Amino acid sequence: MGETVEKIGFSTKYKSVGELFNTEILPIIDAISRLGVAADGFASAANAVSHINITEQHQIKELLELVFDIRRSAEDLQCLLDKRLCAAIKSVESGVFDVKNIKEAVESEEK
Repeated sequence: MGETVEKIGFSTKYKSVGELFNTEILPIIDAISRLGVAADGFASAANAVSHINITEQHQIKELLELVFDIRRSAEDLQCLLDKRLCAAIKSVESGVFDVKNIKEAVESEEK
């Protein structure tokens, strides 16, 4: 089990699974969600601008470029999220937090 703990070392600095997920996973999910809302807004703006007769095409193109940039950023975050989720799941499956809880219980009984 020691080898597994070393491979997923970031999880050992957290006291519980909840703390691990709240610190490492949820902020990324929140960022992806916010990027999705922003992309939707820019896409809607591009659509609205395209229906105005006297629009300049470069404005629509700029808005759509923003949407594509946001999509690329969201894809990068998704890759990071996948890696962190995989490591977090492996740490839970390996019993890292079980070992910590047992160790803390023994230490508190000894005091």
